[in-house]
Order: sequence, then structure tokens, then C-alpha cells
Amino acid sequence: GVGRANSSEMAELLDKPLDEIIKMDTGGGNRRRGGGNRGGRGGKAPHGKNDGSRRRSRENSTPYGVTHRSGESVADIANAPSGERTLKCSATTNPKKLAGSIALVCEGGCGEAPLILALGASCVNQAVKAIAICRKDMLEHADPTYLSCFPSFRQHREQKHGALSLQCDKETKGPWSSSDVDLTVASGTNPSSTAGAIAGKIREGCKVAVRACGADAVNNAVAAVAFARTYLKDEGIDVYFVPEFEKEPVGDGGERTVVLFRVCKAAGSAATGVK
Repeated sequence: GVGRANSSEMAELLDKPLDEIIKMDTGGGNRRRGGGNRGGRGGKAPHGKNDGSRRRSRENSTPYGVTHRSGESVADIANAPSGERTLKCSATTNPKKLAGSIALVCEGGCGEAPLILALGASCVNQAVKAIAICRKDMLEHADPTYLSCFPSFRQHREQKHGALSLQCDKETKGPWSSSDVDLTVASGTNPSSTAGAIAGKIREGCKVAVRACGADAVNNAVAAVAFARTYLKDEGIDVYFVPEFEKEPVGDGGERTVVLFRVCKAAGSAATGVK
């Protein structure tokens, strides 16, 4: 599994900063001409800006109360206190490596699952893949952990459906096995409309499954659950999703891999429906 079988790789990751892990997947990350930064030759900052201004800009892009421990190793993040156990995901992040990082954070320090920051459909897609991989691996442990995800929009970015925070959590039991309602989300689906359908069925006590294939569709599905959480909040109801990969038939005997989101009502939510 990701968390245990690749022990040598995990040991190597422990000694690397998170930003380097992300860059490993592209052979050094995205480089700009003139040193890799907007500052041009030598990577210096533009006139009138310094490292402090760039640092403040990065901090402002994260949700209130959350600190990304930039430059620190995954082991440092795993031992960080609540509110600082934050991982970032880029469009080029290797989902298997991120899954390993999620597992290490879940098992380290206070044991709190990490928050994953993702900006853009490709980033969200990679993050969801990583959560699905990590979840499957953690279920194979002698003492299985049921990994879940509570998505929300990053502060002041509700209009950008790809600016999402994915708060992982560890549930005491697995999700339901059979759905009452099955929804399909495509790249052109309106997330808020899907959210309305999810919220309505959750109020009725239904078990809702959402399927998506492709980065844009996966992003829309995650955004839909984030919207549904806001729609249900005033009623004392919260929901999370559990992602997994699923094969479905296409064409003449072919098949494709989709992401299945099991949308579940969180513990402590107000009573709903009769199911």
C-alpha cells in the first residue's frame, strides 16, 4: 500500500520539504525565464516588493486560521499542531506521493488528518485521487481508518469553484454501501444545481452517490458538496464525501474509471427524513 509498502520511498520523503515533493513530479517544477520568479534575472523580486510581501500574499491565499508550513518536511507537518497540518496540491502533484503524505500526517503527532489546499480543477482532481488512494490503503491496515473529506471554498473565493479546501477526517465507521439516489456530474454541470439536488435528498434522509469522470467533472462534484454544506448549515446538518475509484462500462465492451463520491451525513447532524 501507499502508506507502508513503499517504505524506502516514504523514508526519503520524510527528509524532503513538501514543496520539493511537488517539484519531484515535474523534474524541478515550473520554471520561468530569468531565474524562476517574476523578478527576472537571478530570481530577484520586482522593484518595491520583497520576500515579506510575497510571504504575506501566500498567507492571504489560505483559509483564515490555517498556516501552510512552507519549506518544512512532511514529518514536520505530521508533528505540527491543529490548524497547521496543511498540505498543498498542484496540478502536477503525484497522487500516490500525496497519498503517502496524507497517511503520514494522519499517523503522526496529534493524529489529526490534514487539510489539503487546491486551486483549480486539475489540482482538485489530483487531491481527490490522492484521498481515494490513501483511503483504500488505510482500510488495509490491521486497525483500519475510514478517511473522509469535508470540502469548503477558500475564504472570499466562492465564485471560483476550483479554490477549495479539502479537510480530511477520520471516521469511526465506513460509509453506506448502497445508495438511494445516483447523480452524474459532467464537465459542464452547474455545481450549485447539483448541490441543491444533494441537499434536498439529504434532507429526505437519502444516501446520495455522485459520479464524475475527468478533472473538470471531479472538480464540479467536489464544489457541489461544498455548496451543499452551505445550504444545509443553518439546519444543523453537515455532510462529507468518501471518494473511491469505480469501473463503469462504455461502448462495446469497454470500460472507464470514474470517481464515486459517497455523500454522507456527518455525526452530530440534525435528524433528517425517515431513512
